[in-house]
Amino acid sequence: MATNNFEALNREDKKNLIAEAGRVTDITDPKWGHPDGRDFWYIDPALNIDTATLYNPEVSDEEKMALGTKRQAAYMEQWWNTEHSCTCEKYMVPGCPEEPDTECEVWVIKPKNIKPRKNRVLFYIVGGALVSLNPNAYPIEKLCEEHKCVGIVPIYRLSWQAKYPAAINDCHAAYKWMVDNADMLGIHPNKVVLSGSSSGGHLALATGFRLKRYGYDPRGIVTVSAQTDDREKDGPSNYSGVWDSVEQHDGLLQYMGRNFASNKVGPEAMPNHATVEDCIGYPPVFMHQSELDPDILNNIEFYTKLLKAHSFAEYHVYGGAHHNNGVFSVVKGVGEPNEYSMLVGKIFDTNMEDCFRYDLRRPWVVEEYKAAFKEKFGE
Repeated sequence: MATNNFEALNREDKKNLIAEAGRVTDITDPKWGHPDGRDFWYIDPALNIDTATLYNPEVSDEEKMALGTKRQAAYMEQWWNTEHSCTCEKYMVPGCPEEPDTECEVWVIKPKNIKPRKNRVLFYIVGGALVSLNPNAYPIEKLCEEHKCVGIVPIYRLSWQAKYPAAINDCHAAYKWMVDNADMLGIHPNKVVLSGSSSGGHLALATGFRLKRYGYDPRGIVTVSAQTDDREKDGPSNYSGVWDSVEQHDGLLQYMGRNFASNKVGPEAMPNHATVEDCIGYPPVFMHQSELDPDILNNIEFYTKLLKAHSFAEYHVYGGAHHNNGVFSVVKGVGEPNEYSMLVGKIFDTNMEDCFRYDLRRPWVVEEYKAAFKEKFGE
């Protein structure tokens, strides 16, 4: 259906369609979905209007700043005015070594029955197209309670506030502060798992490369529908009511700025910019993707690099699911659970627990690589 036919549709038809960026996307037809996932397929287009405005290249920076600031203030007010099952504390921490003068806000989430010290850590990065950070929309407390861990949540700068590498610098600052203050926080710095969905998954994977460069060694990374590349490939992104290829293009363009689709930036910007050599010694990874995620082919390519680098990597693709669909329908407690979505949620929780319970890191791969490099090229 062409966009120029959009105005000819009647009001009832328009409820099921969203027009933007020169196209009309059908977001309600469940024919693409897994039969058990119909309850989770419909997405109200009104939910995406503000988000799309914040990465729309035709909207001025001033308008984005005004809208984004107002929206974030509302999200923060909602969080701090809500009764929580965990204790929540807020800290302002020093910037990372690459931006030392810029402080970062960090939240510490603790289940009420947590041990006084040496606790596991869930370093959770909230998603939202890099233009929105709404902790109310993510199951941070639920994950901390189920996996008996302390949550560390970086409140990173969004793309309408500062371009790349601001968000990565903030995640780095939060991680460094966490390790430096492990005793005060009652955590074990050797039992940290990074996680996030959508852009939160993207930042978790990218932060993994930053941490590797600085000598940190997290226990693992578990992601849902993470973006890994800004260089477009032909993929199966037919449509999605949540996030499709046009939206991803605009969102990453807003984040990367002049570095968009540039081979001059590495995996700390977009994980699939990594070489196989970059992936040697990378933390264990469990990636969960949906069939209709727009950059699924890029993600498979990134997973292949991890395999070639002999890093521990596990990759799940869920057929008949759109962006974030499936895993979060269970983890977030959305809709009526069904057999398919419950299975997906169980796999996610098992992967998270595996990272905590087992040490899946492979330090010998790094040593073998260094020895082979030395043998071939000398010191």
